[in-house]
Amino acid sequence: MTTTRDLTLTAGHATRRTTRWWLLAFTATLLPVGVATAQYRPYMGTFGYTMAQPTGDTKDFVNAYSWLGFAIEGDWFQRSNLSTGFILGWQELYNEKTGDSFAFANGTATGRTYRHITSLPILLKARYWAGEDRSTFRPFGGLALGTYWMKQLVDFGIYTADDDHWHFGVAPEVGVLMTTRGGVGWTLNARWNYPVAAGDYLGGKKQSWSYWGIGIGATYSH
Repeated sequence: MTTTRDLTLTAGHATRRTTRWWLLAFTATLLPVGVATAQYRPYMGTFGYTMAQPTGDTKDFVNAYSWLGFAIEGDWFQRSNLSTGFILGWQELYNEKTGDSFAFANGTATGRTYRHITSLPILLKARYWAGEDRSTFRPFGGLALGTYWMKQLVDFGIYTADDDHWHFGVAPEVGVLMTTRGGVGWTLNARWNYPVAAGDYLGGKKQSWSYWGIGIGATYSH
């Protein structure tokens, strides 16, 4: 078990690592703009705010809607109706319970708990776009494949217990792009994140930690 002091120190280091990670990821959405121009391939970068509804194992552990998430995405258009790209994201799902019982590997504890699931998807994606290239509204459907870093954490009194693992995962999605002047636009999408069951988590078994993600993004095309 980790004490509150150790948890505070760990959280500080994690915050600094997360800040550096997001700065690098945000830069990644801007750099391909110049590359795309050189190769005569249109590029669209997206910075999105994401929410999440837990499903499956995630719902059993954290049954609460999440308002804490972000995603950075890039799309290279190979043709007017086909793009390929990447997704870098972060989602935090959490729930607080009083009089809760939780089964650890070495026994069961009862009391006030604060449960967290953290998800960091790193995915490659392909999208099919309907409509004309310069349409104001363009529906799309897509599929992403890659890896998810998942962390399960339980705060119990002054102690905390956690475990994390990497998962292979898939993420089908549907959405729509609304374009405006100057290459700026907006996206609205729904994406089902399904990390395949893996690891040996706090309950002593594999988990998949799936969830629906709802994203609202600001885009820039060049």
